[in-house]
Amino acid sequence: MSNPLPVLLDVDTGGDDALALLLAMASPALDVRGITCVAGNCALAQAVRNTLTLLDAIDAPPVPVAAGMDRPILGSGLPAPALHGGDGMGDLGLPAPRRKSVDDHAVEFLRRTLSETAEPITLICLAPLSNIAMLLRMYPGIREKIERLYVMGGTYASPGNTTPAGEFNVCYDPEAAAIVLQSGLPVTLYPLDPFMQVRFTKEEAMRFSSTASAGARIAGGIALHYCRFFGYSFSLIGDAGTVATVIDPEGATVERSSMLVELSGGATRGATVFDRRIVTDGFEREGNWTDVDVVTNVDADRYRRLMAGALGAPEALTDQA
Repeated sequence: MSNPLPVLLDVDTGGDDALALLLAMASPALDVRGITCVAGNCALAQAVRNTLTLLDAIDAPPVPVAAGMDRPILGSGLPAPALHGGDGMGDLGLPAPRRKSVDDHAVEFLRRTLSETAEPITLICLAPLSNIAMLLRMYPGIREKIERLYVMGGTYASPGNTTPAGEFNVCYDPEAAAIVLQSGLPVTLYPLDPFMQVRFTKEEAMRFSSTASAGARIAGGIALHYCRFFGYSFSLIGDAGTVATVIDPEGATVERSSMLVELSGGATRGATVFDRRIVTDGFEREGNWTDVDVVTNVDADRYRRLMAGALGAPEALTDQA
Protein backbone atom coordinates (compact mmCIF):
# COMPACT_ATOMS: atom_id res chain seq x y z
CA MET A 1 0.00 0.00 0.00
CA SER A 2 1.34 3.45 -0.91
CA ASN A 3 1.92 6.08 1.76
CA PRO A 4 -1.14 8.14 2.77
CA LEU A 5 -1.56 11.44 0.95
CA PRO A 6 -0.79 14.40 3.24
CA VAL A 7 -3.76 16.79 3.24
CA LEU A 8 -5.10 19.88 4.96
CA LEU A 9 -8.86 20.48 5.08
CA ASP A 10 -10.53 23.89 5.06
CA VAL A 11 -14.14 23.69 6.27
CA ASP A 12 -17.17 25.63 7.51
CA THR A 13 -18.51 22.63 9.38
CA GLY A 14 -22.16 22.25 8.77
CA GLY A 15 -23.65 18.84 8.09
CA ASP A 16 -22.15 18.32 4.64
CA ASP A 17 -18.65 19.27 5.81
CA ALA A 18 -19.13 16.95 8.78
CA LEU A 19 -19.74 14.06 6.37
CA ALA A 20 -16.57 15.01 4.50
CA LEU A 21 -14.56 15.15 7.72
CA LEU A 22 -15.88 11.74 8.76
CA LEU A 23 -14.69 10.24 5.48
CA ALA A 24 -11.32 12.00 5.55
CA MET A 25 -10.57 10.96 9.13
CA ALA A 26 -11.65 7.35 8.49
CA SER A 27 -9.73 6.81 5.26
CA PRO A 28 -6.29 5.17 5.46
CA ALA A 29 -5.50 6.83 2.13
CA LEU A 30 -5.28 10.29 3.73
CA ASP A 31 -2.91 11.76 6.31
CA VAL A 32 -4.86 14.71 7.74
CA ARG A 33 -2.25 17.23 8.95
CA GLY A 34 -4.74 19.84 10.15
CA ILE A 35 -8.19 21.38 9.76
CA THR A 36 -8.88 25.09 9.30
CA CYS A 37 -12.29 26.67 9.79
CA VAL A 38 -13.99 29.63 8.15
CA ALA A 39 -17.41 31.27 8.34
CA GLY A 40 -19.98 30.03 5.85
CA ASN A 41 -22.53 27.33 6.64
CA CYS A 42 -22.51 28.78 10.15
CA ALA A 43 -20.65 31.45 12.10
CA LEU A 44 -16.93 30.86 12.61
CA ALA A 45 -17.18 29.99 16.31
CA GLN A 46 -19.90 27.42 15.59
CA ALA A 47 -17.89 25.91 12.72
CA VAL A 48 -14.91 25.47 15.07
CA ARG A 49 -17.11 24.01 17.80
CA ASN A 50 -18.74 21.58 15.36
CA THR A 51 -15.36 20.45 14.05
CA LEU A 52 -14.00 19.80 17.54
CA THR A 53 -17.25 18.11 18.60
CA LEU A 54 -17.09 15.78 15.62
CA LEU A 55 -13.46 14.85 16.25
CA ASP A 56 -14.28 14.08 19.88
CA ALA A 57 -17.31 11.98 18.92
CA ILE A 58 -15.24 9.68 16.70
CA ASP A 59 -12.28 9.64 19.12
CA ALA A 60 -10.00 11.07 16.41
CA PRO A 61 -6.28 11.53 16.99
CA PRO A 62 -5.21 15.04 18.12
CA VAL A 63 -5.45 16.77 14.74
CA PRO A 64 -4.87 20.54 15.09
CA VAL A 65 -7.90 22.73 14.34
CA ALA A 66 -7.49 26.46 13.65
CA ALA A 67 -10.07 29.24 13.42
CA GLY A 68 -9.76 31.61 10.48
CA MET A 69 -11.73 34.27 8.65
CA ASP A 70 -15.05 35.20 10.25
CA ARG A 71 -16.36 37.03 7.17
CA PRO A 72 -15.65 37.40 3.46
CA ILE A 73 -12.91 39.62 2.06
CA LEU A 74 -15.64 42.13 1.11
CA GLY A 75 -19.05 42.56 2.67
CA SER A 76 -20.65 40.61 5.49
CA GLY A 77 -21.42 37.31 3.77
CA LEU A 78 -24.69 35.42 3.46
CA PRO A 79 -27.13 34.19 6.12
CA ALA A 80 -26.41 30.71 7.46
CA PRO A 81 -28.56 28.25 5.47
CA ALA A 82 -31.46 26.93 7.54
CA LEU A 83 -31.02 23.46 6.08
CA HIS A 84 -28.10 22.68 8.41
CA GLY A 85 -30.15 23.08 11.60
CA GLY A 86 -29.78 25.36 14.58
CA ASP A 87 -26.22 24.23 15.37
CA GLY A 88 -25.19 23.94 11.73
CA MET A 89 -24.72 20.17 12.04
CA GLY A 90 -28.17 18.65 12.08
CA ASP A 91 -28.99 19.28 15.77
CA LEU A 92 -27.70 15.86 16.79
CA GLY A 93 -27.22 16.86 20.43
CA LEU A 94 -23.59 15.77 20.60
CA PRO A 95 -21.70 16.65 23.82
CA ALA A 96 -19.64 19.84 24.00
CA PRO A 97 -16.08 19.27 22.78
CA ARG A 98 -13.25 18.52 25.18
CA ARG A 99 -10.45 19.38 22.79
CA LYS A 100 -9.47 22.96 21.93
CA SER A 101 -8.46 24.76 18.77
CA VAL A 102 -4.88 26.00 18.36
CA ASP A 103 -4.02 29.63 19.11
CA ASP A 104 -2.76 30.43 15.60
CA HIS A 105 -5.09 32.07 13.10
CA ALA A 106 -5.88 29.60 10.31
CA VAL A 107 -3.85 31.57 7.76
CA GLU A 108 -0.79 31.48 10.02
CA PHE A 109 -1.37 27.81 10.81
CA LEU A 110 -1.50 27.01 7.08
CA ARG A 111 1.65 29.05 6.41
CA ARG A 112 3.58 27.34 9.21
CA THR A 113 2.38 23.84 8.39
CA LEU A 114 3.13 24.20 4.70
CA SER A 115 6.50 25.87 5.21
CA GLU A 116 7.66 23.14 7.60
CA THR A 117 6.68 20.19 5.42
CA ALA A 118 9.28 18.36 3.38
CA GLU A 119 6.79 17.44 0.65
CA PRO A 120 3.99 19.50 -0.93
CA ILE A 121 0.56 19.07 0.67
CA THR A 122 -2.85 18.74 -0.98
CA LEU A 123 -5.50 21.19 0.20
CA ILE A 124 -9.13 20.01 0.32
CA CYS A 125 -11.28 23.15 0.36
CA LEU A 126 -14.92 22.56 1.28
CA ALA A 127 -16.00 26.07 2.26
CA PRO A 128 -15.85 29.71 1.16
CA LEU A 129 -12.25 30.30 0.11
CA SER A 130 -11.52 33.27 2.39
CA ASN A 131 -8.74 31.52 4.36
CA ILE A 132 -7.00 30.20 1.26
CA ALA A 133 -7.22 33.51 -0.60
CA MET A 134 -5.67 35.36 2.32
CA LEU A 135 -2.91 32.76 2.53
CA LEU A 136 -2.02 33.21 -1.14
CA ARG A 137 -2.13 37.00 -0.90
CA MET A 138 -0.08 37.27 2.30
CA TYR A 139 2.43 34.52 1.52
CA PRO A 140 2.69 34.06 -2.26
CA GLY A 141 5.90 32.04 -1.87
CA ILE A 142 3.96 29.28 -0.10
CA ARG A 143 2.46 28.21 -3.44
CA GLU A 144 5.38 25.85 -4.05
CA LYS A 145 4.35 23.81 -1.01
CA ILE A 146 0.81 23.24 -2.34
CA GLU A 147 0.55 20.07 -4.42
CA ARG A 148 -3.03 20.64 -5.60
CA LEU A 149 -6.28 22.25 -4.50
CA TYR A 150 -9.48 20.22 -4.47
CA VAL A 151 -12.29 22.76 -4.24
CA MET A 152 -15.98 22.09 -3.63
CA GLY A 153 -17.67 25.02 -5.27
CA GLY A 154 -19.34 26.54 -8.29
CA THR A 155 -21.47 25.03 -11.00
CA TYR A 156 -20.52 23.59 -14.38
CA ALA A 157 -23.77 22.85 -16.21
CA SER A 158 -26.24 22.72 -13.33
CA PRO A 159 -28.16 25.71 -11.94
CA GLY A 160 -27.00 27.39 -8.76
CA ASN A 161 -28.27 26.71 -5.25
CA THR A 162 -27.89 30.26 -3.89
CA THR A 163 -28.61 32.37 -6.96
CA PRO A 164 -29.83 31.15 -10.36
CA ALA A 165 -26.20 30.93 -11.49
CA GLY A 166 -24.23 30.68 -8.27
CA GLU A 167 -23.29 28.05 -5.66
CA PHE A 168 -23.06 28.92 -1.96
CA ASN A 169 -19.31 28.59 -1.30
CA VAL A 170 -18.41 30.83 -4.23
CA CYS A 171 -21.28 33.27 -3.70
CA TYR A 172 -20.36 33.73 -0.03
CA ASP A 173 -16.94 35.18 -0.97
CA PRO A 174 -16.63 35.64 -4.74
CA GLU A 175 -13.42 37.67 -4.48
CA ALA A 176 -11.73 34.90 -2.51
CA ALA A 177 -12.92 32.33 -5.04
CA ALA A 178 -11.52 34.42 -7.88
CA ILE A 179 -8.15 34.76 -6.15
CA VAL A 180 -7.86 31.01 -5.52
CA LEU A 181 -9.42 29.53 -8.64
CA GLN A 182 -7.61 31.98 -10.93
CA SER A 183 -4.28 31.66 -9.07
CA GLY A 184 -2.69 29.32 -11.60
CA LEU A 185 -2.24 26.60 -8.96
CA PRO A 186 -3.36 23.08 -9.93
CA VAL A 187 -7.09 22.97 -9.14
CA THR A 188 -9.63 20.17 -9.28
CA LEU A 189 -13.08 21.72 -8.98
CA TYR A 190 -15.94 19.61 -7.60
CA PRO A 191 -19.03 21.66 -8.53
CA LEU A 192 -22.73 21.18 -7.82
CA ASP A 193 -23.08 18.81 -10.79
CA PRO A 194 -21.41 15.78 -9.13
CA PHE A 195 -22.37 17.09 -5.67
CA MET A 196 -26.00 16.26 -6.52
CA GLN A 197 -25.26 12.74 -7.76
CA VAL A 198 -24.14 10.77 -4.69
CA ARG A 199 -26.80 9.99 -2.10
CA PHE A 200 -27.98 7.62 0.60
CA THR A 201 -31.60 6.56 0.87
CA LYS A 202 -33.56 7.28 4.03
CA GLU A 203 -33.57 3.56 4.81
CA GLU A 204 -29.80 3.40 4.47
CA ALA A 205 -29.43 6.43 6.73
CA MET A 206 -31.55 4.70 9.35
CA ARG A 207 -29.29 1.65 9.19
CA PHE A 208 -26.18 3.85 9.50
CA SER A 209 -27.64 5.50 12.60
CA SER A 210 -28.05 2.15 14.36
CA THR A 211 -24.60 0.65 13.69
CA ALA A 212 -21.75 0.20 16.14
CA SER A 213 -19.55 2.73 14.32
CA ALA A 214 -19.70 6.23 15.84
CA GLY A 215 -18.87 7.80 12.49
CA ALA A 216 -21.62 5.88 10.71
CA ARG A 217 -24.13 6.82 13.42
CA ILE A 218 -23.32 10.50 13.04
CA ALA A 219 -23.47 10.27 9.24
CA GLY A 220 -26.84 8.55 9.50
CA GLY A 221 -28.15 11.19 11.88
CA ILE A 222 -27.07 14.01 9.59
CA ALA A 223 -28.59 12.29 6.56
CA LEU A 224 -31.89 11.77 8.38
CA HIS A 225 -31.91 15.47 9.36
CA TYR A 226 -31.66 16.44 5.68
CA CYS A 227 -34.38 13.94 4.75
CA ARG A 228 -36.68 15.56 7.29
CA PHE A 229 -35.78 19.11 6.28
CA PHE A 230 -36.38 18.62 2.56
CA GLY A 231 -39.06 15.94 2.84
CA TYR A 232 -37.04 13.66 0.57
CA SER A 233 -36.51 9.90 0.72
CA PHE A 234 -32.76 10.39 0.21
CA SER A 235 -29.90 12.60 1.38
CA LEU A 236 -26.78 13.73 -0.47
CA ILE A 237 -23.30 12.99 0.82
CA GLY A 238 -22.42 16.49 -0.39
CA ASP A 239 -18.89 17.65 0.33
CA ALA A 240 -17.83 14.10 1.14
CA GLY A 241 -17.88 13.52 -2.62
CA THR A 242 -14.93 15.89 -2.95
CA VAL A 243 -12.98 13.85 -0.41
CA ALA A 244 -13.97 10.66 -2.25
CA THR A 245 -12.51 12.15 -5.43
CA VAL A 246 -9.19 12.72 -3.66
CA ILE A 247 -9.18 9.16 -2.29
CA ASP A 248 -10.38 7.45 -5.48
CA PRO A 249 -9.89 9.71 -8.53
CA GLU A 250 -10.72 6.83 -10.88
CA GLY A 251 -14.36 7.23 -9.86
CA ALA A 252 -14.55 10.74 -11.32
CA THR A 253 -14.90 12.03 -14.87
CA VAL A 254 -12.72 15.12 -15.20
CA GLU A 255 -12.61 17.70 -17.99
CA ARG A 256 -10.06 20.46 -18.51
CA SER A 257 -11.82 23.77 -18.99
CA SER A 258 -11.14 27.52 -18.96
CA MET A 259 -13.11 29.42 -16.34
CA LEU A 260 -13.41 32.58 -14.30
CA VAL A 261 -15.48 33.82 -11.37
CA GLU A 262 -17.96 36.57 -12.22
CA LEU A 263 -17.52 39.46 -9.78
CA SER A 264 -19.92 41.98 -11.28
CA GLY A 265 -23.50 41.88 -12.40
CA GLY A 266 -26.59 41.25 -10.33
CA ALA A 267 -27.94 37.76 -10.86
CA THR A 268 -24.54 36.51 -12.06
CA ARG A 269 -22.20 37.69 -9.25
CA GLY A 270 -20.45 34.63 -7.85
CA ALA A 271 -21.11 32.48 -10.92
CA THR A 272 -18.36 30.20 -12.22
CA VAL A 273 -18.25 30.85 -15.96
CA PHE A 274 -16.79 28.20 -18.28
CA ASP A 275 -15.72 28.97 -21.83
CA ARG A 276 -16.86 26.06 -24.00
CA ARG A 277 -16.18 27.76 -27.32
CA ILE A 278 -14.21 25.83 -29.90
CA VAL A 279 -10.73 27.37 -29.94
CA THR A 280 -8.89 27.89 -33.23
CA ASP A 281 -5.29 28.92 -33.87
CA GLY A 282 -4.64 32.48 -32.85
CA PHE A 283 -7.66 32.67 -30.51
CA GLU A 284 -7.01 34.58 -27.30
CA ARG A 285 -9.44 35.04 -24.44
CA GLU A 286 -9.74 38.45 -22.87
CA GLY A 287 -9.91 38.63 -19.08
CA ASN A 288 -8.82 36.49 -16.15
CA TRP A 289 -9.45 33.07 -17.62
CA THR A 290 -7.63 30.12 -16.14
CA ASP A 291 -7.61 26.38 -16.83
CA VAL A 292 -8.88 24.02 -14.12
CA ASP A 293 -9.80 20.35 -13.93
CA VAL A 294 -13.57 20.06 -13.45
CA VAL A 295 -15.31 16.97 -12.09
CA THR A 296 -18.36 16.69 -14.35
CA ASN A 297 -19.60 13.24 -13.35
CA VAL A 298 -18.88 10.56 -10.74
CA ASP A 299 -19.57 6.88 -10.26
CA ALA A 300 -22.15 7.41 -7.53
CA ASP A 301 -22.36 3.78 -6.41
CA ARG A 302 -18.57 3.54 -6.18
CA TYR A 303 -18.40 6.58 -3.90
CA ARG A 304 -21.38 5.41 -1.82
CA ARG A 305 -19.59 2.18 -1.14
CA LEU A 306 -16.30 3.94 -0.50
CA MET A 307 -17.89 6.05 2.22
CA ALA A 308 -19.92 3.26 3.79
CA GLY A 309 -16.84 1.05 3.93
CA ALA A 310 -14.64 3.77 5.42
CA LEU A 311 -17.25 4.42 8.12
CA GLY A 312 -17.36 0.73 8.97
CA ALA A 313 -20.92 0.09 7.84
CA PRO A 314 -20.85 -1.41 4.33
CA GLU A 315 -23.81 -3.64 5.23
CA ALA A 316 -26.03 -0.56 5.56
CA LEU A 317 -26.20 -0.09 1.80
CA THR A 318 -28.81 -1.52 -0.52
CA ASP A 319 -28.65 -1.73 -4.30
CA GLN A 320 -30.73 1.44 -4.57
CA ALA A 321 -29.12 4.89 -4.75
